[in-house]
Amino acid sequence: MNYQVSTITFESAFGSITHNLFLQHDPLSDKLLVVLPGRAYTFDFPALYHLREAALQLGYDVLSIEYGFQAGHKDFEATQSGFLMDDVMGVLTQVNMDSYKRVAIAGKSLGSPLAAELARSMSNVEMRLLLLTPIGGAVQGLGDIHTLAVIGTADPLYSADEVAGFEHHPTIKWRVFEGLNHGLEVPSDWRGSLSVLPEIIGVCANFLAR
Repeated sequence: MNYQVSTITFESAFGSITHNLFLQHDPLSDKLLVVLPGRAYTFDFPALYHLREAALQLGYDVLSIEYGFQAGHKDFEATQSGFLMDDVMGVLTQVNMDSYKRVAIAGKSLGSPLAAELARSMSNVEMRLLLLTPIGGAVQGLGDIHTLAVIGTADPLYSADEVAGFEHHPTIKWRVFEGLNHGLEVPSDWRGSLSVLPEIIGVCANFLAR
């Protein structure tokens, strides 16, 4: 598998320069995965790192976003929420999006509402939306966007009633992992956390492959 590694930089309103990892196949792919990380769960953390590797093997180019507050090692304030989408769009304007027939967007936690918003804005491509530990009603208002939401029962944001409400939805599916926390890990059990990781990535990869 041959791919080119590059970094897209962007001057963020957070007052720092972001460095966004872009992996492109050679020859070029017509599929792109955009990864939007969590607040403290960057694209180098296990689930997002291995999701990137799985997507590459499925033929996706992969763009991993860094937010300005992460690049500047700053705290994130809710009043700065608008800067996040600015960071995302500022990087995407440097990508030839017209070359892609399918775009998948993966958002982890803080990145999940951004992923949903971005997916809704792209009506001219085949779309896949992957929401890992979604927050803030990210699963609402998605229309007919093919969506997979992944969460654990030990996540404080897990709601059995919310998941049940989508049981018969034609395009939105949930995958619930017993005992996993907001980091998609087994609390205080590194062996258990490692053992469940292949299943998490497998579920996500199967969704991206469809």
